[in-house]
Amino acid sequence: MNDDTGPRGRTTRAGGRFVRGIWLFPALLTVVLLGLTALQINGSSVGMVHTMFYGTQPDPDLLFNNPQGIRADEWNVNTQITVAQEAANYPRINPNVGQGEDISLIRDVPYKEWSAVFKPHNLAFLVLPFDFAFAFKWWLMGYLLILSCYFFVLALMPGQRWFAAGLGLALFFSPFAQWWYQYVTLSSMYYALFAGTALILLMRSKRLLTTVGWGALLAYVLTCFALVLYPPFQVACALAVAPFAVGFLIEQRRALPGRLLLRQLGVVVASLAVAGALIGAFVATRMTAIETIQNTAYPGKRVVESGNFAFVHLFSGHTSLNLQFSAKAELYKVMSNQSENSNFLLVFPFLVVPSVFLLIKLYRAQRIIDWPLLLVSITLLGSLVWLFVPDMELLGKILFLNLVPHARLLIGIGLLSFVGVVLFVRRLLDERMGLPSRKLVIGYTLVVLLAQALLTLDVERAFPDYMQDRGLLLSLIPIPLVVFLLLRKRFAWGAAVLLVFSVAMTAFIHPLYRGTEVLTRTPLAESIRAIEAEDPDASWAIESGGVQNFAYMNGARSLSGVYGYPQLDLWRTADPQGEQDFIYNRYAHVWFVFNRDPAQNVPTTYALGTSDHFEISTEPCGDFLRQHQARYLLTVEPLNEPCLELRETVRYPAATFQIYKVR
Repeated sequence: MNDDTGPRGRTTRAGGRFVRGIWLFPALLTVVLLGLTALQINGSSVGMVHTMFYGTQPDPDLLFNNPQGIRADEWNVNTQITVAQEAANYPRINPNVGQGEDISLIRDVPYKEWSAVFKPHNLAFLVLPFDFAFAFKWWLMGYLLILSCYFFVLALMPGQRWFAAGLGLALFFSPFAQWWYQYVTLSSMYYALFAGTALILLMRSKRLLTTVGWGALLAYVLTCFALVLYPPFQVACALAVAPFAVGFLIEQRRALPGRLLLRQLGVVVASLAVAGALIGAFVATRMTAIETIQNTAYPGKRVVESGNFAFVHLFSGHTSLNLQFSAKAELYKVMSNQSENSNFLLVFPFLVVPSVFLLIKLYRAQRIIDWPLLLVSITLLGSLVWLFVPDMELLGKILFLNLVPHARLLIGIGLLSFVGVVLFVRRLLDERMGLPSRKLVIGYTLVVLLAQALLTLDVERAFPDYMQDRGLLLSLIPIPLVVFLLLRKRFAWGAAVLLVFSVAMTAFIHPLYRGTEVLTRTPLAESIRAIEAEDPDASWAIESGGVQNFAYMNGARSLSGVYGYPQLDLWRTADPQGEQDFIYNRYAHVWFVFNRDPAQNVPTTYALGTSDHFEISTEPCGDFLRQHQARYLLTVEPLNEPCLELRETVRYPAATFQIYKVR
């Protein structure tokens, strides 16, 4: 006879409750997060630097897949400037970027200042060795996205933990999230969902202390969301969660007594006020840089007009498998690259008709309106109107959609689809809300399948050879099958199918890579560090875009590199009348072109390559470089000037660099 009253029995029962409870899934995710951190494994495409230096030689730090050159904003910007912050000991104003840059604004990098508390994914850099912190940050962003989905679902439907886990993982593996895997993308989604979760729990709490605690969390999350500082994604994600929040608050009028409702709403208002004060303090301490950013030629003050979006692209997320393979991806010619062409597996648009059926049935039976589901459905339809119908200027101003480029609005539509699916399932969980018959469900699923077939054929007609026959047939399966399973109340199975197809469409995007030594323990980096130690007051000018950040990434001052916003006082020294300011007044990759004709003495000029890149043509021993103490030049081709001393030649199998000192 077993005795379950002793310590062993109590331990067994506690273990069973844990396995059956909501914390098992977060615990497993945490183990994965910590394991990858301990092994210093990340998903960065920084291995592109190894390819640049060593060509086809095997990369010892590459564990799986291949780096993606197209993700240059990650490996050639954020990752390298994060390394630069470590080299400078994490200042808020990095003195090595031109004349000094406030990296708390445009950059997603760690720094030491009070506002860093509201960028928690970067705090590990202040306590862990760099490569451990880098790995932790990489996976923490995905970890928080998954958990934000998981707890949002459970806050609305406490018993649906496997549906919540599957849906969270599916959103993490969605093509848009993976191709755009960076802080401004993922955090815009997960802070919006965490804010929604905090609001739900705040309104449902009964004890004042608990309510205040959730209010404090809401204020913190809203501040974090505001300090993401990428309006196109923030506005789009806010529009996905705001209609739910409004609908949920309307719902609470019936659920809460009057005095309790007023108390809870008072805490919500106080949370908004605290968040507003913190955001105001952040802005007030950075006004000069913020004004500069607002008045750049690029990205500048964008005003987006409605209409003219490519319909074929909006519902092409189910064809994203081939974006993982460059030869196929080049055939899909809506936007310029795979990241821009990525999308979500949009399920909720195919559930709008059943949602309308449930809304009507609920109102007829109980005279109740499901406000969250209704408002989310209306917002989805309004977003589609904005994308396809011209001259909707008023709608754009009211909802700030005129700040969001159409391709960026896809993140909001994807998040709306997620929230809509959750709300649809919540309504369908009501036993009185079942659909009329199994035959009707099968019939509607066949209609969805037909719609998917037409949409897929539209993609094939627009981009011949992008879809092969097998891929075309496979692409028809996921959304109709998910719709069928959800309508049949097989929620966890529906989320599982969505997850499987999402993984298939994104499994080959990111590499698994160990550490970042390819940036800091390579001969070029070591040479720069050695010279900087000898001559710390000197600046560098670099001729190659491939290594534009290498000077300040390794602790030296540099005129070259990626500038988050223009340093007008620096560039106007060669353009005192501001005649070329359209060229350099922007976020930009910056490098030099040195004159090699000794018979000419060229003035310093700027040339715009792309919207985020300009080159500076100048004399290697001219006044511009001397004025800014550029005593070291890094070139890819030799220079022959009497004022230059060849300090070092750094040779790699696939590249050679010369380092010159200006006498």
